[in-house]
Amino acid sequence: MNSYQTPSILIIEDNLVDASWLNEVLVIMGFKSPFVAHDIDSAANIIVNQRPHLMICDLFFNGRPDGLTLLNQFSALSKQFIMTTNSYETGHYEQTRAIGVGGHLIKPFHPLTLRSVIDQLLSPSPTPPPTSSHLFIRGAQNKQIRVHLDEILFLYSERNYTFIKTVQGRFTIKRSLNKMQEDLDKRFLRIHNSYIVNVDFLKSISINTVLIDKDIIPLGRAYRKNLTPLLNSNREEKAN
Repeated sequence: MNSYQTPSILIIEDNLVDASWLNEVLVIMGFKSPFVAHDIDSAANIIVNQRPHLMICDLFFNGRPDGLTLLNQFSALSKQFIMTTNSYETGHYEQTRAIGVGGHLIKPFHPLTLRSVIDQLLSPSPTPPPTSSHLFIRGAQNKQIRVHLDEILFLYSERNYTFIKTVQGRFTIKRSLNKMQEDLDKRFLRIHNSYIVNVDFLKSISINTVLIDKDIIPLGRAYRKNLTPLLNSNREEKAN
């Protein structure tokens, strides 16, 4: 069996010609027919419900960097994204690189270039070390403070700093929210450009906010879909 038949791929592209070309190239490589979305809302729905192994995503949609919005929304899956663009603006590359994107291709690119990136992303990687149950934060007088993950309510960022709200109090660290997310486990969900919450403390969800313990946290419209599996799980538990 061809090794390319198993992984599923989602093409996220508003240009119909480019989407058709990508679809044809991937089928020739041996992949099963890819999922295709022409806007980020449809793409988000496919990512949540179909869980493709890779996403090949255009950076711009109708002149807006909606691809970057989608990448931020699913930043926990950033290594599964291959971003494509015909822009040579280095700022866009730096943004996707900071999030930890799996690949960044400038259009037009050769099919072998695409295949090389896909091979690299699908190749087996060493088993990562188990996620730590705590973080170390530098406190007053350079003292290291251990913060247990199960005590963290939420994290939020302002400029170059991340603030960590716990059941014991608030801590500050000079580190980006994206970098902080790498040290967190699956209990922590990105629900806003500036907020990550611990769903173990989730009390309620409204249209544009969530209640974490006693704190009201803004819920970004683009991130609401991140909570869909959790909402469905809660409904199933209540039904049983």
